[in-house]
Order: sequence, then C-alpha cells, then structure tokens
Amino acid sequence: MKTYLRAYGEQKFLLKYLFNNESDTRDLSELPIREVLYALGIRSPLVLEGFDETTMVQLLQLAVTRELSRRLPLEDVTTMDDAISLIKNAKNIVLLTGAGISTSLGIPDFRSDSGIYKKLETMGLSEPQEVFDLHVFREDPSIFYTFSREILPTVTRFSPTHAFIKLIQDNGKLLTNYTQNIDNLESYAGISTDKLVQCHGSFAFATCQNCGHKVPGQELFPDISIGVVSRCKQPASTDSDNSSLSSSSRKRKRKPIDDDEDEQDADESTDAAYQTRCNGVMKPDITFFGEALPKTFETRLLGQDVDNCDLLICIGTSLKVAPVSEIIRVLPGHIPQIYISRTPCTHAEFDVSLLGNCDDVVEYICNKLGEGWDLKHEMITKNGFNGEVAKTADRIYKFIRPSGADENQVTDVNTQEESENDELGEAKAKQESDAEEIIPESGS
Repeated sequence: MKTYLRAYGEQKFLLKYLFNNESDTRDLSELPIREVLYALGIRSPLVLEGFDETTMVQLLQLAVTRELSRRLPLEDVTTMDDAISLIKNAKNIVLLTGAGISTSLGIPDFRSDSGIYKKLETMGLSEPQEVFDLHVFREDPSIFYTFSREILPTVTRFSPTHAFIKLIQDNGKLLTNYTQNIDNLESYAGISTDKLVQCHGSFAFATCQNCGHKVPGQELFPDISIGVVSRCKQPASTDSDNSSLSSSSRKRKRKPIDDDEDEQDADESTDAAYQTRCNGVMKPDITFFGEALPKTFETRLLGQDVDNCDLLICIGTSLKVAPVSEIIRVLPGHIPQIYISRTPCTHAEFDVSLLGNCDDVVEYICNKLGEGWDLKHEMITKNGFNGEVAKTADRIYKFIRPSGADENQVTDVNTQEESENDELGEAKAKQESDAEEIIPESGS
C-alpha cells in the first residue's frame, strides 16, 4: 500500500483504497478509513475508536503527508562495503552525534534503562524532564542544582568515537558536527569550533539570569557538586532590579543571637558584602526545554549544509528530540545516510545501520579505511575489533563482542578519574526506539 502511494500519488491512492471510484457516494462511516490508517502505520485501535469520522479523515491526511515526505533508502547503498566506500570518497560529511558516543567513558545517557531520566525517577521526580525545563528553573533553580550533579562533566578524556570524528576532520572531510551532548568533550578531542554546533549548549560557560554576566562553567562546578544554587559575584548594578535577591530564594545560615561580638561583626560584614553583589542565579549555557536552539543551528544547516553535504552519519543518538532529529529529513533525500548506535532507529529509514558499541564500530571502520585512518586511542584494542560482525537483516549489521566482554566496561586507564566518575552511574547505552509523534505513536 505504501509503495502504491509513492508510485501513484495521493489522489489515486485514495481512489484505490478508500473510494470505489470518483462518484462513490458512501457515507464517511462506511469508508475503510481505519484499515487504511493501520496499513500506513497508525496502529492505536483503542484511541482511534474514540475519534469521529471527520477527525479520522484529518488523521489520514496527516498520515499520507508523512509517508510521502518520509525518506526512502537509496537502492545503490545497501552494504557495509558501500558505507566504507562512502566515507572514503565523501568530501563534506555531516555528523549528528548523541550521548552514545560518550557512554564508554562512564557518562550516562538520558533515555536508556540506566540513563539520567531513569535515575531521576528513582530519586522521586515524577517528571524527570522538569529538571531541564526553563520555566521550572526560573521558579525554583534549586531543583536543577539538586540533581544536576548527575550530569556534571567530570571527565576530560574523550572516547574513540570522538577520535574518529577528529580523524574525519583531519582528513578534510568534516563539514559540520551537530552534537546533542552537553559534556563539551569535543573540545578535548580537538574538534574545531568552526566545525561544531553544540545544539543543546554545554557546561563550558554559564550566564547570570539577572545581569547577563558570563563566566567559565567550571566556576559553578563546586556549587553543583554539593547541590547549592550558584550566584553571580559581579557588583550589583543600579539598573538591575535584583529580582534574584528575594529572601525566599536565598538560603544562608545566620549566627545565633548569643554568639560573641566578633562573630556577629563577621556575619554582618559577610552580609554586607553579599548585598553589594548581583547575586543573580547562574545558569549553565545548556539548552533547556522551552529555550531556543543556538542560531547557528538553523543558519548553518539551511545556509550551508543542505547544499554541500554529501554524506550524513548519525552516531549514538536515538533521534527522539526535535528539532535536531529533523536534520535527517531536512537534508536532501539523495544524500546517503549511515546510522551507528546500539539499537536500530525504527522511525527513520537509513541506507546502512551499524549496530553495536559506537567505539567498536568506528574502530572497525577505520581498519577498513586503511591508510590515513589510524585510530590512535588508549581505549581501543591493539589488533582492532576482534568480535563478530553479522548481517542480521537487509542493510543492518550487528557488532557482537567476544563472549565475556563487558559491553559497558570503561578501559583501565586514569583509574582515579574513572573512580571519581563512578557516581555518574553505569551506562548501558541501550538506545530506545520510538515512532514519530504524529498521533498516539510516541516521542520527546
């Protein structure tokens, strides 16, 4: 049915599967609307049964439009060898990366069974995403500061996958790396800032919500690590309303009345110094829900990459968060697309999917690419990926580690740093797959 729709268009499709002919006079209730919806992938019968026929027709129009706009895999790009050849010959590669490229360092992702959202649920939050909601932050920043230690980037190393991105850059093939990660590890890997778009911001800098003063993000780390709201230390401005200075938002301990005079003087001195500062709430420059993406996201994507990209590689992302996930649809359909992650992406059709630990996959790719692609990194094996690569379905390859190998094991280097990072949790990096949000199919 989908093939017919694409081959003959919407009008002929509806005539064939919905109406008997152009003069069909049946009532809407007599048309097989639900059956056609099911065939187009809208399978929520309990929900659909509650809709009237007019609404069902509107849903059908949306489903037809979505299907016609959906990218189909290229017929001449189907195998692992095709993927390797594309990387070798491409000149302008666009990379879309997610949390899966950092999990081998012990940094948890957000949506897996051991990710940040799951951990926040166990800590008593009914809606974990509220931690990153801009309106909630403005009302009560302590919520973010209480839980943000879970995502505080304590690692300064980068993964083999980061090193792979650097190799693409060194070979003159990197057009743009759109990263959804906020750990800022691309900077440690040496990815050029003019090749990088941090779609969701990062902890690299922080901004006062009262006076706009910007500081290096690391200045907030001590406060974040103990769950204290970080305040701006800039001198108070006469133009500022100091809205962040309300007594309800400041939690400071005062000395008992019977303390000696010196202690009271010290407290008063500290209080006076406090009142002469801005004291606005500091917010890390990460993009919260309800906040616009950086302008460079749209200007670079539409102003440069749409016209120049000749290969898209998505690595370590479940492609669940718009608008970043829409990159795969914004780029022209004839541009080859490769997907690298733990689990398949079921709501998009890639030309080749390479499923497994991202580090294993890129190590294998580099070995196949040969000269100029020597992936030097302390975490990779000396003899290359020694597991099995199995073709499990058309266009899909699975990378299977040897029996007994820990999929989530962090390499035995810089053990002190790894120990410090243990509190961030073990990440299994199992990427959830979700259908797109058209109606009751799911999404975030």
